[in-house]
Amino acid sequence: MNRFFRSRKFRLFLACISLFLLLDMVQDTYAKYVSSASASGNFTIAKWSFLVNNQDVLSNDDFSTTIIPTFDANANIRSGVISPTSTGYFDITIDSTNVDVAFDETITLSRSSTNTVTDLVFTGYKINNGNVVSLSSASPTITTAHSLNESTTVNTYRFYIEWQDGQGETMDNEDDTEATIDGEASIDVNLQFIQRATS
Repeated sequence: MNRFFRSRKFRLFLACISLFLLLDMVQDTYAKYVSSASASGNFTIAKWSFLVNNQDVLSNDDFSTTIIPTFDANANIRSGVISPTSTGYFDITIDSTNVDVAFDETITLSRSSTNTVTDLVFTGYKINNGNVVSLSSASPTITTAHSLNESTTVNTYRFYIEWQDGQGETMDNEDDTEATIDGEASIDVNLQFIQRATS
């Protein structure tokens, strides 16, 4: 029997058994550390939608038809028209309820390129029911910073206009008369909204 245990066949058989057991143990060991996983995720995109005088300016950026001037009553001037000495205002209401980021808002006013009434001026503005802020520039710019969690997301800007006559005027009586024949009193309003990425 001793001879059998010393024979090459037995040693070979014992080596094969040992190799099989070793491979089985190694496979079990590696199997403990093999794993896989997968996932998918959806992220909510911040809203960026502005209404200007109830018009969505992302889908239609020309809101000209929403600017309706109101002229102060004057016993010597027909209602709804402008002439020398006329004063009035127009409103721009900006609704940022559907905006999920902080942003800066810039409003630039100017006389339009077709305007012929050089005495048409912007005299001031106010936000909501605030105090009137005087304007002296022919093309004023108003910039307002809006934080993320503002309590008021609908703001109305009231801009005051005047057809100057007398002190500060650039048109004389003849120019004023000419304006009634083929003149045009018109303004441009430009709005710009820019996301504020940093504090």
